[in-house]
Amino acid sequence: MRRLYLGAVSLGALALGIGAAAAQEGILLDAVTVTATKDETRAVEAMAGASVVTREEIRTRAVQRIGTVLDALPNVATQENANDPATAVNIRGLQDFGRVAVTVDGARQNFQRSGHNADGAFFLDPAFVRLVDVTRGPVANIYGSGAIGGVVSFQTVSPDDVLAPGERLSLTLDTTFLMGRQTGILGTGIAAMRPTEAFGALVGLSLRSTDEYENGDGLVVNDSGQEIVSGLAKVAIDPAPFHRIELSAQLQRFDFANGLGTAMEPRRDNEVTTETFVGRWSWDDPADPWVDLTVQAWSTRTQTDQRRLSGTRAQIGETRFFEIHTIGADVHNTSRFDAGPVGFALTYGWDAFRDEVTVRDPVGSADLFTPSGERTVWGGFLQAQATWGIVDVIGATRFDAYELSGGDVSSDGNRVSPKLTIGIRPIEGLQVYGTYAEGYRAPSVTETLIAGVHPFPAAFSFQPNPNLRPEVGKTIEAGVNLSFDDLFLQGDRLRGKVSVFRTDVDDYIESIYSDPSGRCGDPRAPAACRTATFRYDNIARARLTGAELDLTYDARRWFASVSAGTTRGDDRVTNQPLTSVYPDQLALGAGLRFLDQKLTLGGRVTFVAAQDRLPTASATLKSEDYTLVDLYGSYDITPDARAYVRLENVGDVRTRRFRDGADGPGFVAKVGFQARLGM
Repeated sequence: MRRLYLGAVSLGALALGIGAAAAQEGILLDAVTVTATKDETRAVEAMAGASVVTREEIRTRAVQRIGTVLDALPNVATQENANDPATAVNIRGLQDFGRVAVTVDGARQNFQRSGHNADGAFFLDPAFVRLVDVTRGPVANIYGSGAIGGVVSFQTVSPDDVLAPGERLSLTLDTTFLMGRQTGILGTGIAAMRPTEAFGALVGLSLRSTDEYENGDGLVVNDSGQEIVSGLAKVAIDPAPFHRIELSAQLQRFDFANGLGTAMEPRRDNEVTTETFVGRWSWDDPADPWVDLTVQAWSTRTQTDQRRLSGTRAQIGETRFFEIHTIGADVHNTSRFDAGPVGFALTYGWDAFRDEVTVRDPVGSADLFTPSGERTVWGGFLQAQATWGIVDVIGATRFDAYELSGGDVSSDGNRVSPKLTIGIRPIEGLQVYGTYAEGYRAPSVTETLIAGVHPFPAAFSFQPNPNLRPEVGKTIEAGVNLSFDDLFLQGDRLRGKVSVFRTDVDDYIESIYSDPSGRCGDPRAPAACRTATFRYDNIARARLTGAELDLTYDARRWFASVSAGTTRGDDRVTNQPLTSVYPDQLALGAGLRFLDQKLTLGGRVTFVAAQDRLPTASATLKSEDYTLVDLYGSYDITPDARAYVRLENVGDVRTRRFRDGADGPGFVAKVGFQARLGM
């Protein structure tokens, strides 16, 4: 079965591809990406592995967790546990510690807590997400430092997304009921107003309550139920023509319990709160092509308060605390001009962020495994995009620097990373491109400063490594973009993107566990762990290669889609596979529209391969292949009211995704209603 996916992707050059448009389950839209170049471009025309998901698709799918959106994209995967609402993103086999830059309204999400979980995750209620903009690979290096794997940019709703032209007040309500292997309710309300043409405001509240779910065999997955409350407030002001000021605040609270209740993995109650504040000023006068300026500053804070629920009487009630506070700023401008027959877009800017990690564990050692410390990262960039007839050229360079400190340890570094992309459009609707791009990732506080002794019985030692060198990713990518209208039928549309890539990472940072005795953790050999160690170190060379395609065809009365991705990754020193590479995936979707396109019926079949291509020391992580079938239907009662039904995992298959800590849910039915009132 594994060969099926590799073969499907290998045929991508014939089957074409996308990575571009918005709604595989609705009318195909040409969504816009900004992460690839910081200049608005239709995703289907971006000379990069770019994908965009709109709010329409997120709402139609009644998404519970943000990973559901990302997992549908080629060569994008998420690591999520049933007993923890955090999400870690993996792009093309790269994950953790900022290799994939995740932003919400431009604010970096850099939270990390060491344990039996992903080393880098974020918390985000999908209820307020209006757009997900994904760029795969370091081709978006001008977007920010560290993103050698790619960028995932989330934008939250604004007043203009809720208010129709001419309206002064509007309210949207979304309600979804869950039945089957999981029960619960998801509810969201957003109110927006525009008392004057120069002022708009929005407030939203999301409440999500779900019970523990059962897997496909009917077994309860412990602690898989969650309580989530989140709110969003946003103000948009137009103080003068072509000027806009946006202020936003998003607050979230996640309550959940997890842990097995054993000595090695105590059971704990968790309260996670997040705060994201963003201020942005933009100036874009169509009459002045030299100025398209954006200035923004932001602050994001993620706090985790834990209270122990298991153990001895003295241990129950013990608390520990994790926090990362990140502040940052970004300034960039695009100037457009012509030089004879060549049109230029020159983008330049500066960005910086600072992480402050604070961990308190009065009776334990969590503050050693996730050490407190500070890291400051900054950089500047210059990008020139030229268009001459059928030829497009993008040349860019980025300077990065960082400083890191904690305890008696400090480190710093800097580098210049180039990028060059050349594209040719031999016929209307077809573009072929090639890219070489480099990215630079500074080591994190945890990778550098981790220290201490693992809890008994596996009492091996964690060792800091102040000599860690930054990672440098070098990617070669080739791709084809397609955008055809009226191809076979009047009014039909085909959008596609296919790409192949190779990424070499110099000084790749990997966790290295050494157990000379081979018996650490064996209760019959209590002294065996004395020589066992764990630390982060630089692997001289790592290589990831792969391909991806995503094809969508929309004939109005019916539509179909194909999406697939494959990646292989190896440590080129030991010739062992990398543990961070996810299995191949192929998804086929199709649907029909009736009653003047008011009624939509469709389905999706997702094939996920087994993953047993792992280093010998990680063989226990292997996962089995599985197939999921989802069906859905929606009816637009009025232009502002919709009812829908989703049947997920209709085969009631027992599944466990690669690197997840528990099985996924069995069959779940979602029944919901969406409405908008405006005046």
